[in-house]
Amino acid sequence: MGKALLLSLLIFSSSLYAEQNTKQQKIDELINVMNMDAMVDSMYGQVEGMMKNMSAQMGVKPSEQAIFDKYYADMTNVLKSEMSWEKMQPMMVNVYDKHFKEQEIADMLAFYKTETGQKILKKMPVVMQESMQMSQSLIQDAMPKIQDIAGKLSEELKASREQAN
Repeated sequence: MGKALLLSLLIFSSSLYAEQNTKQQKIDELINVMNMDAMVDSMYGQVEGMMKNMSAQMGVKPSEQAIFDKYYADMTNVLKSEMSWEKMQPMMVNVYDKHFKEQEIADMLAFYKTETGQKILKKMPVVMQESMQMSQSLIQDAMPKIQDIAGKLSEELKASREQAN
């Protein structure tokens, strides 16, 4: 009786391992098909653009450019080391493993291998960047109203607290 139970457990655990292994392989293939490493490189490019804009926003004078460039290089190095693809890749695998079933991974893999899927992958970074710029513009337009409301809130809280004393 004990041998049958042990054999059943071994068969179950090995089939569970095989299932997990094939899901893992599909996730690895999906990450490869999606060119996530290239997306991370693209992200660095977007951050560099924001950093260059920061120079203008800070009013960096030509005589100060060397100082800004030094810190800019330091920030870029930190970003590239702390957010490297080598560090992100295992995390991405875990996220996909956690949120998607094996069949869903297989379906995404099949889609992203199509011509349309590949076009979406190529265009998505630009679409995301434009969407973020649009959102930032809307937030900037809303900010004076939000600051006005926050000021009124602060005044009302202050008045309420003074009355309570």
